[in-house]
Amino acid sequence: MNGHTNHPGATAIVTTTTTADHSGITLLADTARSVATQHGGGGEVAALLVRLLGDDARRRSRIDGDAAALTLTITMDGTELALQLRDTGEPVGGPPADVLALVDLGMASSADGGGDGTGNLVVARVPLPAHGRLLDDTDLEVVAGDAPLIDAPVTIRALEADDAAALTRCVYRCYGWTYPYSEMYFPDQLAASIANGTRTGSVAVDADGEVVCHLGVVTLADGVVMAGGGVTDPRYRRRGLLGQLALSLFEWIATSGTRVYMSEPVLTHAITQKMALEGPSWLAGLYLNVRGPLQQVDITDGMLDRRSSLMVTHCATVPLEPDTLWIPALYEPLVRHIVDGTDWPRDIGVTRGTPNCPGVSTSSSSYDALNQVGTVRVTTVGLDLADVIDDALTQLRTAGAEMVRVYLPANQPAVASLGAGLGSLRLGFAALLPAFGELGDALALQWVRDPDIDDSQWVYADHSIETLAHMVMAQARELGDAATTMRRRQARRQQLFAALPTDDPNPG
Repeated sequence: MNGHTNHPGATAIVTTTTTADHSGITLLADTARSVATQHGGGGEVAALLVRLLGDDARRRSRIDGDAAALTLTITMDGTELALQLRDTGEPVGGPPADVLALVDLGMASSADGGGDGTGNLVVARVPLPAHGRLLDDTDLEVVAGDAPLIDAPVTIRALEADDAAALTRCVYRCYGWTYPYSEMYFPDQLAASIANGTRTGSVAVDADGEVVCHLGVVTLADGVVMAGGGVTDPRYRRRGLLGQLALSLFEWIATSGTRVYMSEPVLTHAITQKMALEGPSWLAGLYLNVRGPLQQVDITDGMLDRRSSLMVTHCATVPLEPDTLWIPALYEPLVRHIVDGTDWPRDIGVTRGTPNCPGVSTSSSSYDALNQVGTVRVTTVGLDLADVIDDALTQLRTAGAEMVRVYLPANQPAVASLGAGLGSLRLGFAALLPAFGELGDALALQWVRDPDIDDSQWVYADHSIETLAHMVMAQARELGDAATTMRRRQARRQQLFAALPTDDPNPG
């Protein structure tokens, strides 16, 4: 799912088209201010975001200049207003840096964008009052892990939007404020994601309608879902509730058109890793430093002092069709290691010569300020691939990203040759994800600000996970060291040039 795609059920409020001159951009900003104010959002923030987006589009309108058309569409999307600006200027791979800065400051909830085949579409989201409404923990207590078990009857059914508040209370009873997925503490956000279909799940509820067990999935891309939010009230454990919810959820998956089911268990808990690899699931990769430090009740002793990393598993719910992967040489050993451990019908192609591909890549990017994680998706590989990715990485690093994931379409032959220099950008291997929506098979790479990963608190469910973890970490460290070595070598070279004698009789 592209970041700039509205969720199903989003409601368009207004669409306005103007020219890209000062007056036109002012009109769009005034429109955004008025709509946001009417809906309880930050009117001045909305106006500023639209003005920044408009000014950026104006600078990129090299041909039509001030006469270029700008179209602003404002959409009510759950607990946010989505400000969508479309232009036909020079292509972009993401939002401008000054908009990302406002996201990092919390003035906007997110920003993303890129090309969609007909022009550029950049989106900034303004949070409405409900967006930041937290769980009310008044009169709630964390239930001890050894609390007496309850045999009261429960009802198992599909998760509904009206369950959102009860689900947040269940999460709190299980984990207090330490649950690693912070979105599970915002009932209005949860309700909106359930209502628009991006979050689906099954629940067990007691006679009072309180959620006592939950297992769900979140849509990542077309036909791709990620496991999210498996919790059981300690008093209702040892009854097989989670297994019953899994059966119910997989019945939905089998009839929903879902082709891939993924999971991302933490590397500090071997049991969840083992559960994620049960059945027809395969180890697909490892995401380094992808979330902030956390404390896991009954798992870790106190707050971790490092960002958390995740294992990635992949389950094809329908048989994969045979296909060829085109992988840059730097990442081929890791990709082969992944593929050899699966039953995926994949072979790795060999490419030589200049690739037959367009001159311009098509890409989009987004930034999650809460977790300080950026995402770049390249849908069409062009000759400018390295420049496009480098520009996106620079913007996301400037915005404050600690980790950036880059997804490449691994079935496009040009990836093998044009991706050869991506290691110089400190992009290491992260995962191989077959049938990953519109990308086809996705090669996921990762940039981490601190490549010196500390795995002293990690535990592994089996040797295969440990082996892959060491391979991924070793490459991340090697690329980080190489970048440092290159910078210092350039500095020493400049020092040597400065010390050379000069023909100028009066130096200085």
